[in-house]
Amino acid sequence: MDFPFEDCIVAVENLSVPLYRELLEYQHNMAYLLLDLRRLEEQMLKFTEQNFMARYLSGPEQVYLNTLTSDKRKREWLGGRFAARYVGADVLAHKQNPVPWFQLAVIADSNGRPFLYADTKRNVLPDISISHSGGLAAAMAVSKGLCGIDIQKVTDRVVKVRDRFCTPKEEQLVLSLCNASRELQSSAGLTRLWAAKEALRKVANTRSLPGFLELELTDIREGPAQKGQALWQYIFVWNHTVMSGNPVTEKCCVAVTALGDYVLALTARDDTFT
Repeated sequence: MDFPFEDCIVAVENLSVPLYRELLEYQHNMAYLLLDLRRLEEQMLKFTEQNFMARYLSGPEQVYLNTLTSDKRKREWLGGRFAARYVGADVLAHKQNPVPWFQLAVIADSNGRPFLYADTKRNVLPDISISHSGGLAAAMAVSKGLCGIDIQKVTDRVVKVRDRFCTPKEEQLVLSLCNASRELQSSAGLTRLWAAKEALRKVANTRSLPGFLELELTDIREGPAQKGQALWQYIFVWNHTVMSGNPVTEKCCVAVTALGDYVLALTARDDTFT
């Protein structure tokens, strides 16, 4: 079965290229996908809800979808799941025993973190991460370790709440990228920081997520533009204690890019600190 939502795809990239490997200091295969949620809704209108669920969703996914009462929430949830299946299948396509997208399901663990499920033991399935904002859904998959993705539509709200996620030192570092003084009060730079920290929180394999202010931005390096879009490497330090009780200081890298009115942040790690 071909992917039925090709017309909804805004961007799809296989990130097994040297540039992203270098930015994220990650040496394995990964992919991401952006879906247009409004186009997805138009596609869904071609089916009755019952036929749509029976054709494209697993049993547990159908049960969960039935608990959602908001059409907006249903659209976001479905967009994230379909995007995750697509990139999961894309990463698996590079293995000897690929699994098609329609045989994959997305289930949440006890902490609400999504993971792929397939009724087969042929493969270790990729780790996935899902995000949505405004009219877009995003998903990422990696062949080894853990990944985190976050997409944010740029709004003024982020300026009003910056004290919750941004220290004065980080704000100065972020604003140093602005090209004009009038941008100092804009929300674009702060949204990039917010998205980068959200991606890192998703990749943290700990019992409790790190707080935004526990993730310390130490440097921003500008990378080569991709398809005319700016690309940056955000470098963080995270001091925490692993389950063994030992303190750990981790360097964490996030690739951040601007996509029109949106910001996309991606990160991956191949270790298993818990």
